[in-house]
Amino acid sequence: MNSSDISEYFCLLSGENPELALYELESIISSMDDLVQLVRIFDSRIVNIKLKETLLQNDERSILQKLIQRATMVHCCCKLLFQVEYKSSSTNEFNELVQSFDTNNLLDLEPTTTFCVRTRRIRNPVGILTKPQITQEITNYFGAAILKRFPNKKVDLEQPKEIYRVIVSKHGLWFGLHICESLRQAVRKRTVRDRPFFHPSSMNPILQRTLVNLTAIKEGQWLLDPFCGTGGALLEASRMGFRSVGIEIDRKIVWGAFRNLTSDKITFPLTNLIFGDAKHLGFRFGAISAVITDPPYGTAASTQGYDLNDLLIQFFIEIKSILSPNSRLVISIPSTVNLEEEAATILNASYRKFYQYVHRSLTRKILVFSLR
Repeated sequence: MNSSDISEYFCLLSGENPELALYELESIISSMDDLVQLVRIFDSRIVNIKLKETLLQNDERSILQKLIQRATMVHCCCKLLFQVEYKSSSTNEFNELVQSFDTNNLLDLEPTTTFCVRTRRIRNPVGILTKPQITQEITNYFGAAILKRFPNKKVDLEQPKEIYRVIVSKHGLWFGLHICESLRQAVRKRTVRDRPFFHPSSMNPILQRTLVNLTAIKEGQWLLDPFCGTGGALLEASRMGFRSVGIEIDRKIVWGAFRNLTSDKITFPLTNLIFGDAKHLGFRFGAISAVITDPPYGTAASTQGYDLNDLLIQFFIEIKSILSPNSRLVISIPSTVNLEEEAATILNASYRKFYQYVHRSLTRKILVFSLR
């Protein structure tokens, strides 16, 4: 297979925190043993990817589904059929570039099935792209191009068998065949208040799942949440097929987490829950491959009388004794807590930092430590 024969795909990232969304996608890709290659990033929200050359065509779709349906900050993935970049958004330049679309790129598509074209504008488009009717004009143009190439195709806006997506940004346009979309909307519908045991300090499932992905955990590895609370991280890890263990020091919360896990039909012992102390973990070195945690803070959570900074320092010292090199620790703390440099020294790790606004009195700081 020649490199020119390898299909290229593009992913549309969530716009709420593009930097975090990109790192989530990169982390998942890094856990997939070089099956996926990140090619290029455009306008913060479009990521072009390729798959390993030796993959069979039937395997490509399953690999892409595995990648995208694990992610929570990616909307969808499409097979790239056409892409243009432009320096300005003048009418003449835009029309000229769009009309350079070569319908020969559609040769391997199904010639008789039903289809629709859906267009989306992102990243504050300017110039001609601000016209209210431009989205419909672009949709009509690509729809007509498909029908010209395949006259026996039929437009079906309700239940099409094929969906073609056009993404228009400030600096480029992407056109492709929809392959798969993430489970983002399904995860969003799950709320912490739907669980049998609710606690106001619980993190929402979207962010819990994102943090699991940031660990770059692989199949067969163990994930640890040493401040597991009501079990949200364990729930999301289990739903993604990962083995996990949670530790919680509050006996009442442990019982609540057990209720949440059993109500979700979580399989034990693939998921384990321990009444214990994050300062004294007791695991052998290398037994845990990834750590995700959201330690107690705020008025609704208890640190059992410990100062939060002191508690975290003791935790970092303890976790260093069990994590092997190349492991990741992902932790969410208030933005007012500044322990990342000290933690990086203790862990002998590099780190990435992200912020997530929650409400007026809380902005979360998400730290991803990569142990050397």
